[in-house]
This record gives sequence, C-alpha cells and structure tokens, in this order.
Amino acid sequence: MKIFNPIQKRLLIFMNKWLKLFIGFSLSFVGLYFSFRNIDFIQIKKSFDSIDLLYLLAAIILLIFYTLIRAFRWRLLLFSVKSIKIKDLFASNMIGYFGNSVLPFKMGEVLRGYSISNTNNLKTSTVLGSIVLERVCDLFGLMALFFMVSLVYSFPSDIQISLILSISLILITFLLLWIISFKKKLIVEKITGSWIIRFKSIYSFIKTLRSFSKGFTSLSEYRNIYIIAFHTLVTWIILFFVTYFTLLSLSINLSWIQISVVLLLTSMAMSIPAAPGAIGTHHFATYYVMNSLFMFNSIESQTFAIVLHAISYVPLVIIGSYYFFKSSIQIFDVFNKGLIDEKV
Repeated sequence: MKIFNPIQKRLLIFMNKWLKLFIGFSLSFVGLYFSFRNIDFIQIKKSFDSIDLLYLLAAIILLIFYTLIRAFRWRLLLFSVKSIKIKDLFASNMIGYFGNSVLPFKMGEVLRGYSISNTNNLKTSTVLGSIVLERVCDLFGLMALFFMVSLVYSFPSDIQISLILSISLILITFLLLWIISFKKKLIVEKITGSWIIRFKSIYSFIKTLRSFSKGFTSLSEYRNIYIIAFHTLVTWIILFFVTYFTLLSLSINLSWIQISVVLLLTSMAMSIPAAPGAIGTHHFATYYVMNSLFMFNSIESQTFAIVLHAISYVPLVIIGSYYFFKSSIQIFDVFNKGLIDEKV
C-alpha cells in the first residue's frame, strides 16, 4: 500500500475539492446553456410584467409553512436524543437554505447540522445522522410520487430508466442506513476485535459511527414512523401547491398529473450536487419538462423555470441570511468542524 506524506495528502485533498467544484459548476453551466441558449430577454420581460403577484405570495407563504412542517418532523427525528425547540430547528433549516445558496454540493445541510449541534450541545455527527434520515424520508416520498405518477403517465424511456436507477439507489442507501442504525453493535465488535483498530482513521470511524447512529434511533418506535410519514406526506402536498400557484401566477394551466411530473423531475434535479442553489440543474429540469414533455414554447418554459427557481430559493435564502448573521457560526465552519467531539 502506498503511503502519502502530509504534503501529498493535503495536495490530494485540495485537488479533490477543486475537481468536485469543477464538476458541479460544469453541470450547472451545461444546464443553464441548454435552458437559455436562445433566450429572448424582451419577451421574457413581457412575461414577467404579467405575473400575478398574489399567487406568488401564496406560494411563498406555503413554502415558509413547508419549512415549519420540516422543523416539526426534524424534532421527531431528534426527540429520542434530545428535545429541541421548534424555533431552533426552524432557524437551523433556514440557515441550511442560506448555506445551500452560497456553498456547493448541498453543504448547507452540514451547516444547519452544525448550527443545531452548536446551540443545543449535541454531537455534530448525531445531528447529521438525523439529517440523513430526514433526506431518506424525502426520498421515500419522491419514490411514492414516482409510482403514483407512473400509473397514469408514460415517461420517455431515458427518463424512466434514470428514475428507476435513482430509486434503486435510494433503496440501497436506506438498507445501508438500516444496517448502520440497528447493527451498529455488531459492526463495532467486528472492527474493535480486529487488527485494523490500530489505524487512527478506523478508530475515528467507530466513534463517528456510534454518534451518527443515534440520529436513527427514532426508527425504533413504530408510532414515530407513522407520524414522520404523515409529516412527509404533508410536505409533498405543500410542494405540489407551491408549484400549482407558481403556474397560476403565469396563467399556465396544467393537470394535476402534469404538475406532479414537474414536481418529480425538478425535485430529482435538486438532489444533484452542483453549483450553489441548484442553479442550472433545476432550470434545465423545469425547462425540459415544459418544453419537451408538455410542448410549451421556449418563452413560457424559460419564464416558468426562472420564476419557479426564484420562488423556491429567494424567500428562504433571505430569511436564512437573517438567521445566519444573527447566529455565531461562520460559513466555513462546515469545512473546519470535525465530526468527532466530546459533547453529549
């Protein structure tokens, strides 16, 4: 096995970070190019002038309520570890949205985890475990939406294959998380009793595993599972109506199944690690659905892509920036904060 000296290790880490940034920004650039390569700014401006602001306001209010429901669900996921105030969880969620708007690769999720661990004396790794579980809940909701839509709508073969592969990845991820959560003792015993425990990185992994798995303990209560599932259902219903009101603001009429297709594919695009704010990937998914699947013209498709992305991000980022600057955390704490600490 090749052993790298400290300078080589730092160089590899540095190159790895820049490679990820290059890939992420490249995906966003490609998405923006194919979405707006033939944009007509004059026509887009005319479309903006006709927007019904009342419907946009309704979408924004729903989106803030959506974040509040997520705070309640997150409290359930952490309740077996510690009871946390809803206002702290809501503020942390908003900080996460702010972080996602300025950091690549959805690093805002780590920032909001650090925010809660910092204000509630919890291990960062434990909080991150609950965030991973929260995202798994979202993915199961996405999977349920896909199966429901597939019953009445025929996706193009390439899209269908992509969705099936994504869902397979979701199931594999959940299986791994289940093993980590409920077979932790067996994993720790196997590693602890072997020669690899001598490696510092393995020892750190065991400590992280013990803390990380605490974020999954809410799954041990069946009653919690049903309540968490209900909250997840409510969040997806809210997102459906956010999309619906955004369409109404532009006087675009779609059936409920078409709105579900928009929600499904844009949500999939949001999960792709790319540039901050899912710029490009979200726009391309929206434009593709409207222009290629539903045959709307480029102006309508581009306008809707811009407005939907703005509604999904700008209000939450503004509120998130307030909570972020009000807090004592720094934006680069996500890179400097270790997952192993000595808190509860």
